[in-house]
Amino acid sequence: MTKTFYCGDFTFKGYFIKAGTGWEIGYKFNNTSYFVSNFIDHTEATKWWGQSQKWMTTFCKTEYYPNMNKAFFGKFMGNYLYTHYYNFLKGVISKNYTFSNKSYKKDFAQYKKFKSTYAA
Repeated sequence: MTKTFYCGDFTFKGYFIKAGTGWEIGYKFNNTSYFVSNFIDHTEATKWWGQSQKWMTTFCKTEYYPNMNKAFFGKFMGNYLYTHYYNFLKGVISKNYTFSNKSYKKDFAQYKKFKSTYAA
């Protein structure tokens, strides 16, 4: 999937592609990548793709000023998206940590029962 964003005279191109066994989402400006993210899980990638489009739309509406240096504007956009990307990842990681911790405790309790039954 691709999407184009217009910030005054500047044009950003977003893409969402399959990369190996995962997914890659990125944004280019003047054929230079300023933001790239990678995901293993398709649902998380899809969720970030939707959120990143909202952030790009907001960025283009609020942060564009005429006569801005193109190189600076690309870096600024990349840093803007990375800030929101890492906030998104904090939520995903904490959710996965909670799930993993609960699963481990449950499996460890089952292991202890198994161990006490078959101890030599």
